[in-house]
Amino acid sequence: MKKYLIFLSACSALLTVASCTGDFLDRPPLTQIENEAYWKTASDLEKYTLQFYPDFPSFGVVGSYMGLIGWDGTRGSDVQISASPATLWNGTNQPVTAGGNWTWTKIRSVNVFFENYAKCKDPLVKYQQFLGEAHFFKAWYYFEKVRAYGDVPWYTTPLEMDDPALYKPRDPRTQVVDSILWHLDKAVENLNPLKSSDGGNNRLTKEAALLFKSRVALYEGTWQKYHRGTEFGTEGADPGKYLRAAVNAAEELMKPVYNLTLFSTGDPENDYRVLFSLINQSGNKEVILWKAYAVNLQLSHSFQIYVSDRTAGISMTMQQVYQYLDRNGNAYDYFNTGKTVKGNAFLTKIATECDPRLSQTIWVPGGVMWDNSFGKGVFTFPYLDKSGETLNNTGFQIRKGNDPKDPQAGSGVSWNTSCETGAIVFRYAEALLNYAEAKAELQEAVDYNKSVNLLRSRAGMPAFKVQGDPNRLQYADYGYPLSDELHEIRRERAVELGAEGFRYDDIRRWAAHKLMKGKRPKGYPFDKDEWTGKKINYAPDADGFLDPFATAIPNGYGFNEKRDYLECIPLNEITLNPKLQPNNPGW
Repeated sequence: MKKYLIFLSACSALLTVASCTGDFLDRPPLTQIENEAYWKTASDLEKYTLQFYPDFPSFGVVGSYMGLIGWDGTRGSDVQISASPATLWNGTNQPVTAGGNWTWTKIRSVNVFFENYAKCKDPLVKYQQFLGEAHFFKAWYYFEKVRAYGDVPWYTTPLEMDDPALYKPRDPRTQVVDSILWHLDKAVENLNPLKSSDGGNNRLTKEAALLFKSRVALYEGTWQKYHRGTEFGTEGADPGKYLRAAVNAAEELMKPVYNLTLFSTGDPENDYRVLFSLINQSGNKEVILWKAYAVNLQLSHSFQIYVSDRTAGISMTMQQVYQYLDRNGNAYDYFNTGKTVKGNAFLTKIATECDPRLSQTIWVPGGVMWDNSFGKGVFTFPYLDKSGETLNNTGFQIRKGNDPKDPQAGSGVSWNTSCETGAIVFRYAEALLNYAEAKAELQEAVDYNKSVNLLRSRAGMPAFKVQGDPNRLQYADYGYPLSDELHEIRRERAVELGAEGFRYDDIRRWAAHKLMKGKRPKGYPFDKDEWTGKKINYAPDADGFLDPFATAIPNGYGFNEKRDYLECIPLNEITLNPKLQPNNPGW
């Protein structure tokens, strides 16, 4: 029995205690269709699909050494920033001449599988799992393309250099998304369920395909709804069709047969943070797919080092903090509180009075950063006076996923990549949020007791309620009317999925540039008396809140809503294939 899968292995092979075999490393490239010695056994198909697993997001690969925990900061959003404004949001985006995300190698490699897998001599039951994985990865790679470019050419075969299909026009994004959802249905049909998966939740399963289907369908449904009538919408698109698919996929996952539950030890003051700090997620019924690491196999990262005593230059913003309700489930007046309570006192007050997930996402005074062979480190002040990868420029320093007992926490050596914290790829909480949002978008009754209230209960928060929020326009001005119910669902999403890399895509699919355009991200209310004699990198605004981008973007973010929702197709690609014209709007 294979116990778990190490995704970042150089050979991407299933491992128990051993490394890759020489046979696997020595075989010819798998993209060579003429390799007739291959494709004969289920083992051949398994090894082929394993090459795609390293493309899942991970620590130390995506965005920064904090992995997805820092991803929204490197791309920039209203809730998470890096040391300087991301290019996308500072109004300086330029046309792409070559490169970008317009690469098709992975999609071609998946198509190689589909062109050859039927040569396998073993019965379907022996390779059905790997067929399901291929369907999943084709959907995964094409969804990346749709998010970046909208309309893209759909390829069903591994094209050669002289194939005329290389010069076909782009297909409408709805047609591509329909094909993605078809592949995910085939993945659901063929993949093993978690309860019988040979790799457990370390390998793709039926549940992972259902969750990803709910994500894709929610993205497209809301994209088509909120971009309708603009150059980014698709003529004749039916948002409800995709929203229904999102609901159906999520509701399927919510059935008792899948036995998915939220991680909880009964400690709402710590469970949310601990969820992301575990080395081994194999017994966690919330985690549907995760990446495992092992130092002895030279597969590790630096996450615990950064989340304990470094920052990778990534900070949360006041716009994220505004999302958290008080412990009674009511809107909290952070702005006026910050007029009189500042600095560390502000951090302590909001940690005490607000949703426990807030103090488990950002550091507050007294938090234990490490307690191991390096001694005991306690958070005292945010790193406002630091620079480089230890800089914090808002006062809201990321804590999410910290494990004070991790052997590397507090080591302070950025090049030490000896952490083994597991990286969560898919978790059940997202399905509950996808369900609630899609149902509300369809204007149907949401069963909150089966969805959002489970998240709130884990955090020790009262049940979901629709309420007015007098401070809403400070952080949730979308530029269009939004019901109080959808506002509360979006708020819950921002809280539960904070610092997990979702916000950038949420802003795009909601057509929510108004959240950022002409505005600057703010930090906590600054107390100058706490920093006497120290040089602080950024000054507060007129209301006393840190304003880290006051000099860099004095007029606020410069997002161009008639251009920047989609990327520029590289100009050299349009020269090679004029049928790709016209380029995306504004380019």
